[in-house]
Amino acid sequence: MKRVHKTKGGFTLLEMILVVAIIVILAGAFALGVSSIIKSTKAAQKSVSDANVSMSTRLYSSEAKLKGYGF
Repeated sequence: MKRVHKTKGGFTLLEMILVVAIIVILAGAFALGVSSIIKSTKAAQKSVSDANVSMSTRLYSSEAKLKGYGF
């Protein structure tokens, strides 16, 4: 009488560890990408804000000269 070993259809520990490692690597790459996008967005917002302040200052100065405020 031969013994027949029935195998269960599941994942081995090594397969699970590999899947988790791949997910961690992908999540890290995604986080780096998102942080660089956030940095570039903040830099662009600062640039636009600086341009707006500069334009507002020039506009105020030109209006003050027209009205004779002595600038």
